[in-house]
Amino acid sequence: MGLFDKLFNDDEKEKQEEAKRKAAEKYAEEHSHADGHGHADGDGHAEPAKKTAAKKTAAKKTTPAAVAEKATAKTAAAPAAKATVPHQHTATAASAAHAPSGPSHTHAASTAAAVTAAHDQAMTLHVLSHIPDHQPREDDPHYHLFEQAKSRLKRQGLWKCMINDDLCNGDPELHHTYIEFSQINEVDPAKVQQALGLHFANDEEFQVWAESPGNLEVLCVAHHRAHYGIHMIPGPLWEALRFRKKGTEAAAEFIPASEADN
Repeated sequence: MGLFDKLFNDDEKEKQEEAKRKAAEKYAEEHSHADGHGHADGDGHAEPAKKTAAKKTAAKKTTPAAVAEKATAKTAAAPAAKATVPHQHTATAASAAHAPSGPSHTHAASTAAAVTAAHDQAMTLHVLSHIPDHQPREDDPHYHLFEQAKSRLKRQGLWKCMINDDLCNGDPELHHTYIEFSQINEVDPAKVQQALGLHFANDEEFQVWAESPGNLEVLCVAHHRAHYGIHMIPGPLWEALRFRKKGTEAAAEFIPASEADN
């Protein structure tokens, strides 16, 4: 090889190495810039820019061939690294680390939304009552006990609706509290004893009790068989009426079919 050829080849080789070095520096600069601004440390802050400068310095100090080899290795490894550690994972962890430790407003909002607002709910009932054979009240051998209880209540000043609130309306009437008169012969006295803590020596004592104050209470017409009547409203709702606070909305009220559309 001549001197001219040697000088030409050395110059060409130097140009190729210079091109490789510049390509490597450009690649290192681009990826160092992304690392300096895209990653966050444990506190959620960006890494200092001086790390980028350090990478550039290190790249310049390395031989051109080594830089080119390192750049090729980085190019091959970069997609896998990005897929394994996405940038948004770090941001999410940092947000969680700086999240306030106080009560959650979302929980309070969901609790408030769970409260059911006051509203009216229509209910249509079709009740089929099964009434067994029975004699007229006046022919019942124990009916006189019913009349005696009524007279006694009047004498004692107790002839008034036991609910005694602002919904009362109409004259007082006697209501069979536990066992309705027409159902007396269909009831098991043993079950009544167990439920109410009573004792009947025989059926006669049970029949007497059914027409006595133990099975009777005074209700006005409205709470007995009309608008707020115990005979008109389902038991659970009527029991709320029994203990209703004055001035509050009634738990339920009876509306005839002719008035339901209004």
